[in-house]
Amino acid sequence: MRKYTADYIFPVASHPIRKGVVIVDDQGKVLALGQREDYDPASLETYTGIIVPGFINTHCHLELSHMKGMAPTGTGLLPFLKTVVNFRDISMEEIQDAIEKADREMYEGGIVAVGDISNKLDTAAQKEKSPIHYYTFVEMFD
Repeated sequence: MRKYTADYIFPVASHPIRKGVVIVDDQGKVLALGQREDYDPASLETYTGIIVPGFINTHCHLELSHMKGMAPTGTGLLPFLKTVVNFRDISMEEIQDAIEKADREMYEGGIVAVGDISNKLDTAAQKEKSPIHYYTFVEMFD
């Protein structure tokens, strides 16, 4: 069991707790919330800043990570799909490197779960070893 404290704790279903404490079990499940003054300071892991629940990325295309920054935004679906087709000549090594990098960036940014839209198996190996919980939605085109 671990006890974390910070300037603020932002719970899911209540107001922020100033000088709050989050108690978690060995698997990271939140067991309780409290106030710092109710605990022995030596038992607390203290951080400056805020502690928030893990973030959820509800719409991701992990298999297209190699296109980051290369596709124009706000152009609509058809221009986007044309851009995707234009990036089909990328090597599998580059694609896998981009997938691993995107997964790492999400995790380091506090994301704990992802709704990933996919139509290939390119991301399966990374999802299997990632600490992020992935929910894959298979996208199909006629």
